[in-house]
This record gives sequence, structure tokens and C-alpha cells, in this order.
Amino acid sequence: MKSIKVSARNVQKAIDNALKELNLKQEDVDIKIIDEGGLFRKAKVEIFYDESKVIDDKISEETNENSAKKVEDKVEDLTDDKKVKADKKPKNETTCNNGDLKEFAGEFLSKLFELFEVKVEINCEIKDDEYFFVAQGEKLSKIIGCRGETMNAIQEVLKNYVRNNGYTQKVYFSAGKYKDIRETTLIELAKRTAKKALRIGKPIRLEPMNSYDRKVVHTALQDYDGVITQSEGKEPHRRIIVIPKK
Repeated sequence: MKSIKVSARNVQKAIDNALKELNLKQEDVDIKIIDEGGLFRKAKVEIFYDESKVIDDKISEETNENSAKKVEDKVEDLTDDKKVKADKKPKNETTCNNGDLKEFAGEFLSKLFELFEVKVEINCEIKDDEYFFVAQGEKLSKIIGCRGETMNAIQEVLKNYVRNNGYTQKVYFSAGKYKDIRETTLIELAKRTAKKALRIGKPIRLEPMNSYDRKVVHTALQDYDGVITQSEGKEPHRRIIVIPKK
């Protein structure tokens, strides 16, 4: 765990300033109040955080608002044969040798990343009839985006693409080691949230997540004593509720 110390006119302002600097939510950090402040002195807090939670924000300076739009623009470009076949685009390799869906979705991703002008190798692994596509290569920040927003948009586009072409299997997309880091972060968040839900005796709603992230949280808490998890809402705003058992 790392920490930063922040001063402001009151405790809440100091906390808000620290969260803004780290680009984290309050449930993602531990807070120690050093000085509540007074008439002639500022409040001071120390914020403890996991560095892996802010690594996403150092990956790219893309904004969340632009990520989905950029992916949509690239998908539209796929209909332009001249752009797909342009000699200047890097050629990507797809490791897909077991099943039609792997080849179908892998080819789509390969062409999409040629339009991003990113050279990657796309690997695919099948687990329980679920397809996990992972892009490996350099300059992955371009397809990860701020806090993983571009990557999530790519997964949503991929999911809709295979579904619209008659496939019913679930597909997931990740880039580099982002998936492993994200899983660790989500498991830690799930356990912290469960402890808080038990402490306050009330349900806690997490931020909206994609289907794979929700699965990680559900799995992390399925054997956690004293709480249950439920999902609510519609995509892409579906979220998990952590509920203490009565």
C-alpha cells in the first residue's frame, strides 16, 4: 500500500482533493484523519491506496467520453475495404486454431487493430464454452484507454458483433496483463465492500461493470460468510449489490 497526505480547509475537502488526484473512488482507499483542522489550521488526512488501482490512469490520457466513440469509428472503417487492405497498416497475427468462433472473432479483432495502427498478437483461450481473447504487443495503451474504457468498448463491440452473426457463446477481450491486474483489484474491492456491508448492516451498490468484471466479483464473494451478491440494471449500466444476510 502507498499513501499520500493532503491538507485542505476541512476533512472532506482534503479527502475529495486526494481522490481527484488519484482518480479513485472513496471505497477504493483507506483514510486516516491526521488533523481535523480548526479556526487557524487546515485539516490533514492520509490516504492509503493500492498502486495497481491507479496504473490504469497512467496508461493513457484518453477520456472516458471519447473511448466508445473512437471504437465505433474504427468499426465503421471496417466496411471500407481500402482502409482494411492499406499497405501501411501493420499485419496482426491471430492464434486461433480450434473452432469457427475463434477464427471469426479473431479476424474481426485483427482488422480492427490494423485500423488502430497497433501491431499485436491476438491469443484466444476457451474455458467452459467462453472465449477469452487477449492482445499482446507494444503500445497497448492505445487499445486500453483511461481506466480501461477503450478496452471495455472493444469488448462490447466484439460481443455485439458475434451475437449479430448468430453466435451464442460469451466472448471477452483484454489487453496485456490488464486482465490479471483488474481481477486482483476487483477481488480486493469485493472483500472490502463485503466487510463494509457487514459493518454498516446495509447493502452496498458498486459502480457499473461489464459482465466479466461482475463475474469476478460474484465468484470472489460466493463463499464469503455473511453476504450475498445480486446484479441489477441493464447493460451497460448493470451493477452488483453486496447484501448482508439477515
